[in-house]
This record gives sequence, structure tokens and C-alpha cells, in this order.
Amino acid sequence: MTLRLIKYIFQIEMQRMCFKMFTFCFELNTKMKKFKKHCIGCDKKMKNPTKEHFWPKWLIKHTKMEKHKIAWFNGKRIPPLTATIPLCAECNSELGGKLEDPMKNHLIDIESGKGISDNEAEIFIRWAWKMEGFSWRLVLPDGNYSSVYTVKDRVLKKIDQIRGELVLAIALVEDAYEGREYLPMGLCNFNEVNAIIVSGVIGHVAFIVLTEDQIGKLPINYSYYRLNPLRDNLGDAKLFYPAIGFKTFRQAQNLTRDAAQLISYSLDKEKGDIFKQIEREENGNVIVY
Repeated sequence: MTLRLIKYIFQIEMQRMCFKMFTFCFELNTKMKKFKKHCIGCDKKMKNPTKEHFWPKWLIKHTKMEKHKIAWFNGKRIPPLTATIPLCAECNSELGGKLEDPMKNHLIDIESGKGISDNEAEIFIRWAWKMEGFSWRLVLPDGNYSSVYTVKDRVLKKIDQIRGELVLAIALVEDAYEGREYLPMGLCNFNEVNAIIVSGVIGHVAFIVLTEDQIGKLPINYSYYRLNPLRDNLGDAKLFYPAIGFKTFRQAQNLTRDAAQLISYSLDKEKGDIFKQIEREENGNVIVY
């Protein structure tokens, strides 16, 4: 892991030392706090507060979850169409156009065996970061996501300095229904500090977003793709064709959760001393030559 990636992680993660994020894959015990009239995407106060769906409507429809319930952040089980977040119209439009619309097509392509390109893998990673960022804000609505980024900034701005160190791991699920009328739709995160590792099972796709130095901890069930260091003219060519890695949803859910937890913990532990060193440098307690 390069110093540039470490500093990129540091800018967000020193704000999150006590954060633990649970969604559909975990039992939720966190009590929902009363939200202020601020957009969780850009942190701006909304004159006319609006609510948008946490799980995008296209994914709810794709997984046939309209009439079923999900675990929500207040510990209750509610229909996903009623699970809303305070998001301004500008953020909703920008995130929808740049992430949600393309992600819908990318997921379908992956499930149908058409594969995805380098640029599409980047969209997938950014989309996953968006879901993780919104989850963090829901658990800690009064918390400071980062002193540098808003959630929208973080998921839409350039990542050229770290792009080549990001990895998308995917395993297709053969029997994602497993006797149910609906498909999986959930995240499986357990992050103490870092905001890089994101995992989940959506539709027929189990995924983990990770860094290149953590590839050795991936289960063999996963195919993985490392982003090119820079975008180029070949970035739209289909290069990554994930294979079937799990027979059932339960297998996918359990191993994805356990693997992501191990990778996240390892990343936090291995970089802990470096985070502290950078913090000392940022605070002016050491001389940097």
C-alpha cells in the first residue's frame, strides 16, 4: 500500500474510530437518532427537506423486495420503499445520474455473464462507497464523516492517486433465491476505522471492495479485478468476467461477511501505526523532511 493511499484513507478514517456499521446482514440494535434538516450527501441545510430511498428503487425492483421487509437502523423490519434518508434534490440527481443509472446496467451485465469493464468496475466501487457512507451517516447522524470530504465528494471526485490499488472482488451465486420469492439485497460490513472495505450480496452478486495488498485474504470463491492506475481509451472494454463462486445465498452471505470482516480488521491493524504517524505529522508534532 502506497503512502498516497494511506493518506487518502487517513483523511476519512480518523473520524471513524468508534464506528461499526451493520445493515441487512446483521442484527441491528442501534437506536435511530432524530435527523437534522441537513442533506447526508453534501451536509448542506435543506430549506425544504426531502427524503429519498436508502436502497435505490431500481435495486428493490430488481431483487423483488417491494413486498418484503429489511432490517433498518432503528432495529425494526420495514419495507425497503419506506426506508428513506434526508437527501437534497441536487445530490439525488447527481448521484442518480453518475452512479445509480449506470450501476443498474452493470449489475445486470454481471449477472448475465456479459462482464464489466475497468470503468464500470470503478463505478461499482464508488456505488459501494456511497452505500457505506450513507450507512455511516445513518448510524451517527451527528457525526462528522470527514474533515475533508462529504459523502458526495468522496464518491464522485477523482481517485487517480489511489485508483491502481483498488480491487473489486465478485462471486456469482447460483441459487440466490434459495426457496424465497426475492433476491438478496444487503451489505455485510463491519468497519472499525477504514472506509475502503465494503461488501454485500445484491441479486446474484456477492462482492467485496478491497485494496491490492489484501488480495491474499480473499477466499478462492471470488474472482477479482484490480483497477488500472489511470483511465484510458480501453477502459470501456469488457475485461472482467466473474465466475460462479457460491451455490446458495447463505453460503455467499456468511463467507462474504466473514472475509470482509477479516480484511477490514487486517487493514485497520496493519495501518494503525502509520495512521498514528500521519496524525502526528498533521498535528505538527514531528518534523517532516
